[in-house]
Amino acid sequence: MKTIYDIHLFSILHHIPYENISKILRLKMNPKDRPRDSKTLLSDHHSLHFGGTCFSLVNLVVKSLQIEGIKAYPVKADIHRRTFPHFFAIAEYDHKYYLIDPGYLINKPLEIRQDRATHQKNGAIDFNVNHLKEGQFQLQTHTNGQQKTRYTFHVEPLDDAEFLEFWIHSFDYMNAIVASRFIDNKFIYINGNYVQIRSKGNIEKYDQKEKALHYLKTYFDFDKNIIHTANILLQEYRKQQK
Repeated sequence: MKTIYDIHLFSILHHIPYENISKILRLKMNPKDRPRDSKTLLSDHHSLHFGGTCFSLVNLVVKSLQIEGIKAYPVKADIHRRTFPHFFAIAEYDHKYYLIDPGYLINKPLEIRQDRATHQKNGAIDFNVNHLKEGQFQLQTHTNGQQKTRYTFHVEPLDDAEFLEFWIHSFDYMNAIVASRFIDNKFIYINGNYVQIRSKGNIEKYDQKEKALHYLKTYFDFDKNIIHTANILLQEYRKQQK
């Protein structure tokens, strides 16, 4: 019997990074035209090595699974701080619920259960989903002996219109280029000039523009000129908002 893990989407998703350069480049567009559909995302990944942020990646997951005949939908997470909400996808398959969260690089299904915690190893980071109470769940990460709660959630579908409204609004919350992915059991995270490379038992941290540019090229294969253009666009957009 075919399982949810056999669906081809997840082998593709494994190679698609989290990044917001592709999102920043759309700031010059009309707000309603900024969200990228799944076809554009996959085309951009093929030609420019782009990926997407939680919205475009969750949309890719949901639409692709729906084409497979699987019930899937976006869900809003409670990250317990006053910033923009986080979003991920839930799939229902064979009477079970699964979390897929490309924003946290959970690119293959992680089962959600009420009777016990579930786990997924992903390079240098382990993920747990725990049931708290009354249908409320919690996502935690475990890294080098440290445990951190990322968010809590209920399995409550977000309708398309509300998801799109949040998606359009999210373009106003970008402050720097951000990119992350797993490569060879290493977690690579870049935010502006900050770089973190995490592996089992080891972590490297840098706060240098040159390092950030170097790793965006080395680990993400992003074009230097495109990075420069994205930085200029973001700076101009932030000035307009003030």
